[in-house]
Amino acid sequence: MSEPVDLGPTGGVVWARPEEWALRRTAAGCIICISGAPLNIIGELPTCWATADPDAPLPHYVCVVARDHVNEPYEMSPTRQAAFWTEAMLVAQAVASVAQPIKMNYEIHGNTLPHLHLHLFPRSVDDPFVGGPVDPRLHSVRRTEAELTALRDAIAKIKVAPIS
Repeated sequence: MSEPVDLGPTGGVVWARPEEWALRRTAAGCIICISGAPLNIIGELPTCWATADPDAPLPHYVCVVARDHVNEPYEMSPTRQAAFWTEAMLVAQAVASVAQPIKMNYEIHGNTLPHLHLHLFPRSVDDPFVGGPVDPRLHSVRRTEAELTALRDAIAKIKVAPIS
């Protein structure tokens, strides 16, 4: 796996440069594909990786990243799509077993990184975003090794059949 590459400006800034955005939408221009995998992997399943950055908007936040380079879930074959959603929900269930959230929020954007990824935000009664959406620009928590270990252990227990 190669070193991470600085993508430079993202989101709307890149959208204003159609050639750059078009390149990033391909595997050849995707930082995840170029690197061979996302950063901070805490679990691996047949169709996805579970990742947890050292800093996160909420405790127990996890991002599920597709192994296939697609921008939208509907770009996957029906078999891969079904397996991806099953695995993503198993990761969500594993995260919930650790976090015991009031509610799990699910978000798919791809506005800055056009490679399918699903944000899992376990919500709690005292989180800093109560009453509104999670905005990672407004709050961050530093992960403890105990939290990351608990998430890794819960995800490691997931059992899925190989995809045929």
